[in-house]
Amino acid sequence: MARIIIVGAGSAGCVAAARLSEEHEVVLLEAGPDWQGTATGARLASANWMDAMVSPEAFDPGLTATRLSGDAPRQYHRGRGVGGSSSVNAMLALPGLPRDYDRWAEHYGLDDWSWDAVAPTFERLARDLVATPADDYTPMDRALVDAAGALGLATGVNTLTPDDGGGTLWRNADALGRRSSAEVYLRPALDRGAVELRTEARVDRLLREGDAVVGVVLLDGTQLRADQVVLAAGAIETPAILLRSGCDRPGVGKGLQDHPAASILLALRPEARAVRAGQPCINAVVRTSSSIEDGDIHVLPMQGALAETSPAHHAVVMAAVMTVTSTGEVRLNPEDPTGPPVIAERMLTTDRDRQVMREAVDVARRLLGTAPFQEIVEEAFIDATGTHVSALDDPATYDAWLTSSIGDYFHAVGTARMGRADDPGAVVDQRGRVHGLAGVRVLDCSVIPEVPAANTHLPVVMVAERLSAALLADLAPNPADSEGATDRVHSV
Repeated sequence: MARIIIVGAGSAGCVAAARLSEEHEVVLLEAGPDWQGTATGARLASANWMDAMVSPEAFDPGLTATRLSGDAPRQYHRGRGVGGSSSVNAMLALPGLPRDYDRWAEHYGLDDWSWDAVAPTFERLARDLVATPADDYTPMDRALVDAAGALGLATGVNTLTPDDGGGTLWRNADALGRRSSAEVYLRPALDRGAVELRTEARVDRLLREGDAVVGVVLLDGTQLRADQVVLAAGAIETPAILLRSGCDRPGVGKGLQDHPAASILLALRPEARAVRAGQPCINAVVRTSSSIEDGDIHVLPMQGALAETSPAHHAVVMAAVMTVTSTGEVRLNPEDPTGPPVIAERMLTTDRDRQVMREAVDVARRLLGTAPFQEIVEEAFIDATGTHVSALDDPATYDAWLTSSIGDYFHAVGTARMGRADDPGAVVDQRGRVHGLAGVRVLDCSVIPEVPAANTHLPVVMVAERLSAALLADLAPNPADSEGATDRVHSV
């Protein structure tokens, strides 16, 4: 039995803790608190994502990022505490498109990560997902799907498939509310006494003896030794730990990707304004294709207000680019290396991404122009002062709007990506082993080489399941043919 330290109790770390503790001694380190049993925890458990968004303590304090090249830093939302970002996200579950994973295999030499390889894991994970019945749609959900039909798109599509059109989103939730990785994976493992969880335990760096990693060093200087260290601290903190540990792979912190998103604010007619307490505020999506690629545009509806505006808004339509080519980076702050890293997303730096963003906004506006939305919307505007959406017809206004308001989907990946040892941008191999170091693996969203066309929670859980299985195979007494083992059949 090996002693394994896992750094980070988020979407991936909770999965790893549950799986690895089935056969080994596991210590799970979480930099934040455990919100269970607190007022914050009660809000995070809600099926309505906006209850999490009004809990600032559940997000990393002081974390900011620039979205576009040259713009000012703004708050960057990453979950803080047990469950990580899976405790504060919108609970939307999509696998991405088959071409996403086939590109991983073809472009990066990751044969274990083709669609055929990962699809069985997604199929098992889908068994525990739920979807809101159409009868329980919000006014925004219904308008979006009906608007898709009015534009000639398919409606009622299964959003777990790659089909274009409007349809119901699946969620990692149940009738009682959120089902984060903490609830699904970690709590049962804690209940059986299989995992030692330490909260408020922030890791500074890896404990190294030459090129061998033998443990971790906490921010307070405490050294913890282990046979194996697993980094699952996410796309921001995992590369920061590697950088503070002297990992010299040039790809560490590079390759950051996220989905750029633009929001149109809606003042709704009185009969359509109600927000149902504790009920999901996003239940549907329209997926469509740009002039460049299939399935690379999403339009989402949200019932509820993001912030105070004048005039007031009651709902939001979000247009997002789901296949991106722009990349940013995460680097240490030279004035405070153990503090919040410097994040430069550099979204929309390629002509391709800017073109698809424009097309995504145009799709959203066409949807808003259909009868289903006209029946519930009084006014559509683009900022807190009520600038009408028609102002986007002016290219200068459109560019200024993107610069000041473009957001991300909290889907950061790629900062310690998988790839061959001779690939300078690769940090780990396709089993999560850090190139050039022994005794340490990464199995979180940072290993994903390109962001899939999906909300990333489900893909991250898939990655954590498969890389945990690979580690278990490698630690087995007789790891026969372990190089081909990146999956096991588990009930979730």
